[in-house]
Amino acid sequence: MIKDNHHNSYSEFLSPIECKRLAAFVLAEEDRVMAIPNPFDSPHTGLTSQHRVYNWLSHPTLKTLNIPQRLFQLPDFKDTNHIVIMSWMNVLRQTQRIKIHTHDHDFFYPTVKPNSFYSCNLFLSGNLTTGAIYSDIGYEVSEVGKIIIISNQMDHAVPSHLFTEPRITMALDVWITEYPKDLDPNEQNGLMEYYDRH
Repeated sequence: MIKDNHHNSYSEFLSPIECKRLAAFVLAEEDRVMAIPNPFDSPHTGLTSQHRVYNWLSHPTLKTLNIPQRLFQLPDFKDTNHIVIMSWMNVLRQTQRIKIHTHDHDFFYPTVKPNSFYSCNLFLSGNLTTGAIYSDIGYEVSEVGKIIIISNQMDHAVPSHLFTEPRITMALDVWITEYPKDLDPNEQNGLMEYYDRH
């Protein structure tokens, strides 16, 4: 069981050049991913709303970054050699924001247990001062390449983005023990399984 207040962060999870290239790739792929049929209702807009029908880790460009294996090297994952990841991208444009929320994923059936997975966020590009808000520490300025790992039950949000340059982040929900197995066929696109190779 993951603690309610689990909140760790690691600088330079991706390098600045990796973030720059990945952010450009996200913008280049945005229209294609938005065109994927999505039968699910979502409170989100843009790329965030596609998180149940497309896992960005499935793309060869993301595979070269070896993100799952990098996760295994972090203290949060030291006691497991198996993870399951749902991953999506967020692009916020001027005046857009993400309201306070948790990642309870109440759309899964059977439902997932509280605090059964980590919610991770990786800042790729945009003005750093938009930042993010977490229920335990409040506002935090962003940092390129930094990954934030919190309990899926922790409230978090992104304030209104006031700048013309898009704010681009990558989100990953990571299960370390139990994970949803009986999903709607469309949702199989959302989960990918990995084992530690070391």
